[in-house]
Amino acid sequence: MPVHEGQETPIPESVHDQALAWFTLAQSGEISPQQQEQLQRWRESDPHHERAWQRFKTLAQQLQRRSHQLSSPLARQTLQQTRTPDRDRRQVLKILLGAGLLGSTAWQASDSFWVQSALADYHTATGERSHHTLADGTQIWLNTRTLLDVQFDATERRLTLRQGEIDVLTASDPAGRPLLVYTAEARLQPLGTRFTVRREDDGRGTLVAVSSGRVAARLKDGGEASVIQASSQAWISSSRVYPAQPANLADTAWIDGFIVAERMRLADFVQALSRYLPGVLRCDPAVADLRLTGSYPLNDTEQIFTMLEQSLPVAVQRRTRYWVTFVAR
Repeated sequence: MPVHEGQETPIPESVHDQALAWFTLAQSGEISPQQQEQLQRWRESDPHHERAWQRFKTLAQQLQRRSHQLSSPLARQTLQQTRTPDRDRRQVLKILLGAGLLGSTAWQASDSFWVQSALADYHTATGERSHHTLADGTQIWLNTRTLLDVQFDATERRLTLRQGEIDVLTASDPAGRPLLVYTAEARLQPLGTRFTVRREDDGRGTLVAVSSGRVAARLKDGGEASVIQASSQAWISSSRVYPAQPANLADTAWIDGFIVAERMRLADFVQALSRYLPGVLRCDPAVADLRLTGSYPLNDTEQIFTMLEQSLPVAVQRRTRYWVTFVAR
């Protein structure tokens, strides 16, 4: 499929972060002439850099036009007196969002993940995975493109998964506070366990898979709980908790940096792999039903492409760095 005129590849998350850092410095009023030159060289070094910079300029113009809406003195001070480049950007964005300055367009846009990640307590970019130990000893692993908030108070330990996938190894709490995991659809309470929770904006809802122990799952708004046993998984929509099915424990191989396939359709493999790569990754229908088996390292995309070309009658067709299609060889 040809790339139509005007069609743009996604801006990498790392470039969004760089643009945000430059934007914050430029708006601080403390950027030096040498840094101005560095900023200009950065903008000219890559088309993605200039696109990201222009988006921030547009955002700044929107903020200026809507500055009269700032009723909070703290929000006005934040906008007018951003003095230090290392200001907590989550706090700044929360203030601006609370004042209504970013607006629904900035929040809901398909490429607004960088805004949401700036607000999340823990986040990973496309292709990134991370591990954290929380204050109570609970361990969490974040898969690619994940947004997670953590809130501990006197009555509960709450994890809110806004997008992506986490694996949780629970720890007992001396204070006896329950550990609860919330998504847009579900309220999950582990009963001494290890489990994964996945939520993507694809309309399917929340998937919980239990490695050990049990998880009590119910709708976010309440209702009767369904207990999911070890080695089982269940989907949860906005209206029901579906019956549990046997879990595919190979789905957690991402924790160790792999995608594991066993007689998997190439089309399904490409869809799974696309979660870890920026841009467009596609599979031609002519080779979609080819089957593959193996362990594929997520940290080396080129090795995955080579392995597939060596084991299957396919070729990797690159239109750009961010537009790759598997076709018949």
